[in-house]
Amino acid sequence: MSRAVKDFGWLNSHYSELQKTYPNMYIAVKDGKVVAYGKDFGKVYDEAKEKVGEDFMIDYILSGEPFVLKVKLQDNRNYFQKGK
Repeated sequence: MSRAVKDFGWLNSHYSELQKTYPNMYIAVKDGKVVAYGKDFGKVYDEAKEKVGEDFMIDYILSGEPFVLKVKLQDNRNYFQKGK
C-alpha cells in the first residue's frame, strides 16, 4: 500500500480528533503525523516541504460546526413560458 493511501486512511480515521485540534485549518500529513498546520495553504505547504521534503499530503479540516447556506432564489417561471 502506498504512503499516500495510508495517510489518506489515517486522515479519515482520525478526522473527528483533527476537527477538535485543527478546526478550519489546513494540515500537512506524512506517515500518520501532522507535520504542519495553519490557515494559509501556502505557508502550510512551505513548512511541510521544508520539514519533510516532497512526499506529504494536505487536507482542509472543517470545524464540524453546523452551518446554514443562505440562498436567494429567483422566480424564473415566466422566463420559460412559451413565446418569450
